Amino acid sequence: MKQTGKLDRQSWLLLLMNTLYLISVGLSNTFVNIYLWKVKKDYAMIGWFNFFTFFSILATFWIGGHLIKRWDRVISIRLGVFILAIFYLTVLMLGPSATNYVALLGLLLGIGAGFYWLGYYVMYFEITGPENRDVFNGVNGLLMSMAAGGAPLLAGWLVSHQANGYRLIFSISLIIFTLAVVVSFFITKRKCEGHFSLRSVWNDTRNVSRWHYVVFSYFFWGMREGVVVFLVGLLVFIASSSELTVGIYAFLTSTLSLVSYYIVGKWIRPHKREYSLFIGAFMLIVAVLPLLSQIRFSTLLLLGIGTALFYPFFAVPLVSTSFDVIGESMEKAKLRVEYIVIREFAFSLGRLLSTLLFVLLVMATTATKALVLYLIGLNLLLMLCWVFMRNVFPTRA
Repeated sequence: MKQTGKLDRQSWLLLLMNTLYLISVGLSNTFVNIYLWKVKKDYAMIGWFNFFTFFSILATFWIGGHLIKRWDRVISIRLGVFILAIFYLTVLMLGPSATNYVALLGLLLGIGAGFYWLGYYVMYFEITGPENRDVFNGVNGLLMSMAAGGAPLLAGWLVSHQANGYRLIFSISLIIFTLAVVVSFFITKRKCEGHFSLRSVWNDTRNVSRWHYVVFSYFFWGMREGVVVFLVGLLVFIASSSELTVGIYAFLTSTLSLVSYYIVGKWIRPHKREYSLFIGAFMLIVAVLPLLSQIRFSTLLLLGIGTALFYPFFAVPLVSTSFDVIGESMEKAKLRVEYIVIREFAFSLGRLLSTLLFVLLVMATTATKALVLYLIGLNLLLMLCWVFMRNVFPTRA
């Protein structure tokens, strides 16, 4: 596989497909938790919804591994989008009674997301290499920021100004999901070698190796992501009582993130990854500190700005390096599906644990100070990612 610093046609098709997916998710997923919260103001209910989502993602990666090895990774993506369509149709049909079925809805959302992301990650590994992986991540981050900013802003405006706003944004999401599937037909099929088996990859994970440190890093990263991914947006809505404000918040922070991803794509190369990850992890901790004064829109905006600016410095080198480790030998590359599944197991286990702890916390107290301290603690775990990844980056290898 000849690798250059440029992106080929397959890379751009993958970027287009993922952007369509992210636009659809940005329109709807941003407001699913808010939709449930408006019906029943219960932190524990929101926590359980996300817990079941993360649980089904973990299980789906194992099932999807068998599916991709037997057929093709494009099938996994199409199946994921189809199940996500069922999820949004179910939410529309249930209406306000959706809060009575958070376990079912969480499982559906997780299964759809699990199939999609497993297929995407396998494609990503096959299409990119060490020389263009940072470039791909930078461009993908740019497009992701545009989708994550523009889509919620449009959705917030529709919900605030249209009587059937939620029904409308869920319907638009279904149409865009369909377009993503159409794009997937232009991506070259490629059957994976062998049968799905986690034994050898699990042994590599247990033994002290570069991959061992990657897996631990993903576990602690997952702990942070498990709660932050839904709690911050919900807190913005609680503080403002406006879906439009949530959309504006997403637009402002994503615009800054777009700039940051551009800088990361231009600046970061393998020998700079360690420094980039440290800067990102440290500043993400600093970004949460304004909430110690009080949870209000202004302090949440400071958190959003800090996260938007420095999250790419953390995520891009970690993701790129994890795939570099998988591709460091032909033997490992042949087991790319198994390596990705194990990596996502670790990430999902981290999300499950932090979400379960969140549920236990809010069942004991809903004091804002407790929520803030928990968020700070989760962001502190990112420094452990840096500690582990120092044994993996090229400067330490």
